[in-house]
Amino acid sequence: MIRFTEEEIKSFRERNEKDEILSQLKEKASAFLSFPLTIPETGCADWSHYYYCPDCSVKLVFDPLSPEDHVCPTCGKHFSDEKKNGAWWRLMNSFNEDGANANAEIYLLTGDEDALAVARNILLGYAKYYPEYIPHGDIPYNGPGKLNAQTLDEANFLRNLAYAYDIIRDAISPEEREYIETRLFREGMEFLKANRHNQIHNHEVICNGAIGVLALILDDKKSLDFALKEKYGLVYQLEHGTLEDGFWFECSTAYHFYAFQNFMLYEKFAQHTEYSNLGNPAYLKMLESILRIEKSDGSFPLLNDAHPEQGDRDGYGLYEFAYKTWKSKTILKELNRKYRTEKRLSPESFFYGVPVLSECSEEITQETLVGENGLGASVIRKGPLYLLFRHGPYGGEHDHYDRLGISYYYDNVPVSIDMGTTGYGAILHYDYYKNTPTHNTVSINEGNQPPSAGRLLSFEEHDGRVRVKASAEWVDDYPMPDSFTIKQWDDESYRHAYMERLIDVGEDAVFDVFRVRAENASELLYSFHFHGERIYSDSVEPMEALSSRKPLCHLDSWARTVSDTLHTAYVNKGVHTDVYSYVPSGEIITASGPDNPSSMKMSYVIGKTDGKEAVFASLISSGYGRSYVTDAVFSVENGKVRAEAVMADGRKVIFTE
Repeated sequence: MIRFTEEEIKSFRERNEKDEILSQLKEKASAFLSFPLTIPETGCADWSHYYYCPDCSVKLVFDPLSPEDHVCPTCGKHFSDEKKNGAWWRLMNSFNEDGANANAEIYLLTGDEDALAVARNILLGYAKYYPEYIPHGDIPYNGPGKLNAQTLDEANFLRNLAYAYDIIRDAISPEEREYIETRLFREGMEFLKANRHNQIHNHEVICNGAIGVLALILDDKKSLDFALKEKYGLVYQLEHGTLEDGFWFECSTAYHFYAFQNFMLYEKFAQHTEYSNLGNPAYLKMLESILRIEKSDGSFPLLNDAHPEQGDRDGYGLYEFAYKTWKSKTILKELNRKYRTEKRLSPESFFYGVPVLSECSEEITQETLVGENGLGASVIRKGPLYLLFRHGPYGGEHDHYDRLGISYYYDNVPVSIDMGTTGYGAILHYDYYKNTPTHNTVSINEGNQPPSAGRLLSFEEHDGRVRVKASAEWVDDYPMPDSFTIKQWDDESYRHAYMERLIDVGEDAVFDVFRVRAENASELLYSFHFHGERIYSDSVEPMEALSSRKPLCHLDSWARTVSDTLHTAYVNKGVHTDVYSYVPSGEIITASGPDNPSSMKMSYVIGKTDGKEAVFASLISSGYGRSYVTDAVFSVENGKVRAEAVMADGRKVIFTE
């Protein structure tokens, strides 16, 4: 066996936790064994991102017995079209991968011949058909697959089956080994090598890692060199794909973990070989970098392409292997926090963690982060208030067009945050979630911002408050990342545009001033969206929809105020938020639009001016039961925005630009 040593296997079989881990594995295997083994005879699988309800933007319910009838768990609608049927086959292949690994691990711990037979039959079944699968797939940003519809999924599938095969390899006949290695792994590895792209991307991390695992299985040193050492190989991806602060260049919390997870899926397999790269310090830097932007409960803010469930705190189960490998006190503190509220009994901790985890009495410090280099996200923490201000570089395919955007949580409850996105095959991914006007920033002529790197102008802390100022401009050709990107932005509207945003944050309120100059602008929109129920609004009058263009065509309940100031209020999970919006030369518009998932609604407040220059401002305050601010009056004095706020305790507080 390559992945585990004989000493480790002996330890697994003797440890006290073995019975609990076996119980979990058998439960997983039981779910698989409840259905007949179904292996596609042709390469009919399509993209799993098509397996979403077009109305609710949520995943459909996968039923292993229902290849042509797929149900939305939210609205109850049934679907049976070619793409969803193909996506069902992709999920069936994943179902089989999981079944193979659960049964292989049961065999590892017990020597159970029935479990061995299940894993063996899955591997032989795919080896039977794999050489005849026809390459297919026309998915954006992706190469083709054979069994699946993209190279990424092909790599994940082959690597995961190789994990199971490594465990049972010595227990099956030489003829079966030859059959599986030649027809499945050799065929698959050569396909991956032919379709790896010359770019820095999480796809290529996955592809290289899979090639590396398969090459170790096949003892193919030439393919190992291809996967690890060549330009765009695994080492190159690590050293050129991480930014100065260690953050993965795609600038998404989900894809940072996804890239790191797939580096580790290779390293877990190769850890005891000469082809491991665990000594590279970039790995630990990469993992620790994302912890600097975590929220107080250990979860992560959604950032760019990410799904709501990808903000949870388990770090894709990576902390256990990371601590065993590097003994980082930062990771140890994270693990200790995790196990305050749950038992340390998982296959990840059992197979990849240290047998006994040291206690760490130190609390995790939640400090304000000056995001000057790398990701370029300044994080401000004031009591229960968490605000992320994004002013960093463009990260390619999985970034959104939202420079100078902010995400604001109160006691980990979303108040006004980056929504992330939905399945990439769902209509609203490109039509709504990725676009500038649906983020908390300014858009010009309703178009998407072109790639640009924001610049941190100042970061000051005094009197219990933090003031951050950053800018973004579109002047020179932007140096794009070494990664393929489809153009989905408006160069002309943003040419020579300049934006500057000041965020002044204390525990009691967020004061925001946003200035824009854009010589090609006919319309400037300052968007803010708020989650939960809108419970109050100053006088507004209904209006026709502001636009029929994407993404604003997805908004409804349009209204406007005749004043230059608007007070609105919202409640979400008990958090009460008051918002005072100010547009001294223009109008303020409200609307409703899809949240994430899109079956839920949220509220928009949009400042609008017609012209080439504008200033917008807001004062936002949250709290349980009521917020800190009960009224605010804005003015402009000597060219600077000023807000005089009345606080809940009767005090008057002045906020100035």
